Formats: sequence, structure tokens, C-alpha cells
Amino acid sequence: YECDLLLVPGGSFSCSFSPIVTMSRNMLPFKWSEAKRYGFSSTTLRIILLRFFQTKSFRVADGVIFLTKYAKKQVTKITGELPGKSTIIPHGLNARFQIEPKVQFEISNYNVENPYELLYVSIIDQYKHQWHVVDAVASLRNKGYPVVLNLVGPSYPASLKRLFKKIDMLDKQRKFIKYHGPIPYEELHDIYKKSHLGIFASSCENMPNILIETMAAGLPIACSNMGPMPEILGDAGLYFNPEDTNEIFNALEGLISSPQLRAEKAQASFFSVKKYSWASCSQETFSFLESVLKDHKKSICVE
Repeated sequence: YECDLLLVPGGSFSCSFSPIVTMSRNMLPFKWSEAKRYGFSSTTLRIILLRFFQTKSFRVADGVIFLTKYAKKQVTKITGELPGKSTIIPHGLNARFQIEPKVQFEISNYNVENPYELLYVSIIDQYKHQWHVVDAVASLRNKGYPVVLNLVGPSYPASLKRLFKKIDMLDKQRKFIKYHGPIPYEELHDIYKKSHLGIFASSCENMPNILIETMAAGLPIACSNMGPMPEILGDAGLYFNPEDTNEIFNALEGLISSPQLRAEKAQASFFSVKKYSWASCSQETFSFLESVLKDHKKSICVE
């Protein structure tokens, strides 16, 4: 007899079909400390509902795919041990983001007309902490470093308002803090190519695809020490608490002031990220689906 399997990548489902495999891709519903950042709002309500429906779905699914070890650990703290099968299969990386690391020069080679370009790609949102990064970059400028911060990504309206308020306080003329808004994904690799250093300051991630892109782009990276970021970046970057401006400043200054350190970290992350491929992801995913389907057929035969 033939037996089908339903794959639900979104994480939530409501049906009696079996077997079903779903995927954990959103960490916000399972980190209440992060959800609280939205206060009493429709966003918070949506996060609470997602937590309820995803928890229920994970508990009844025949298989659950997690993207990182961190994600599995955090989610199962809420759901408890899952009765179905589970596995960890990270997403892959588009090859056009792979850019050989640049030669690293002394910061004295840069000036206001030819600035050292910092890049933070991410949605402007409560748990991305762009305003703390802006504070740190303003401190770098006050200390004489010729740096410019480029912020790229769509925005959550309340967070964009908070960001603009901070930028207006520190750089009203937008001389060194530049928000570019969303850039088409097909063109995103070009802005990585033009940059000198990558920043990733999120405090809540399931699997940080943007961090992986930044690693592949051959950039030295100053990175949040929260969530799965250390699992992904390992020793190939400098870390900071994304809510501590002084720590962000120190990580950025540590990299900016040492071309040797920048070169070492950029090379290390560039080579470590090669393991993230869509070919491996698809192969492992189909292998897991086959194993879930095989177990389901066995259980039917036993019954």
C-alpha cells in the first residue's frame, strides 16, 4: 500500500493526518523574556497564540526538525520531551554570498571621505537592538574612528520610530548612521561586498541566517553572545551583550584597531561557514522524512 507524509514547515497545524513532520523556525514564542519587549499589543497576543499552537503541534507531530541545538534545547524546555522523532538540520547558504575575505588595513588608512564601513543587516525590531549599536558607533566616532554604520532591512514600525529617535539625537544629519531600508534579496550580496565589518546584535534567534551570510561574505564580525550565535560563529568573532553599549563598543574597537585580529577572525568564519549548504540540508531532510514514514508504516503493521 502507499502511504503519504505531510510536511508542515511553518510549525503549526491542526488536522488528524498522520504522519506529519513540522519544523521549528521561530524562537520568539518560546522566549517570554523577548516577547515581553512588545508590551500590551497585538504582536504580543500573536506570539502567545503561536506559542500555544506550536507547542501543541510539536507534541503531536510524528517528527520535528530543529535548525540548531540551541533551538531544540529552548523549545523542549517549554514543550517537554517530544514523543515523536526529532532531528537538527541547519538551513543552507546561497553561494553568491561567498566572498573571499578582504586584505585588512590599519584604521589609519581610512578617513571621513573614505570611511570604514560597518554593516548590520536585519529587520528593525525590538530584539535586534539597533539603537544600542548606534550608541556604540557614535562613541567610536567621538573617539576619532572614521566609521560609518549602514543599517539594512525592513522595519517593525514602533522599533523604527525608536531607532530614528536615537539617530536624531546622535547624528541628525545622517553623516555616519545610514538606514537604507529593505534591499531586494537578489541584491543583498552586493552590500556585503562593499562593507568592511559585520555586526549582528540580535538577542533572539532560531537560526541566524544573516549571521551565516555575513560569515560567508568574509567580514570580521562583532556578534551578540545570546541565543545560538556562539553555536554558529564559534571562536571566529568577538562577542558582546547586545543590550550593553559599552560591550558593543569594546568588541567593535577591538576589531577596528587590529587588522591582524580582523584577518584571523574573517578567515576563520569564512571557512567554518562552508558546512552550511542547501544540498546537505535537502539530503538530510529527505532522509529524516523517509525515516519518519518508515516508522509510521511499521506502527501500522504492528496494529
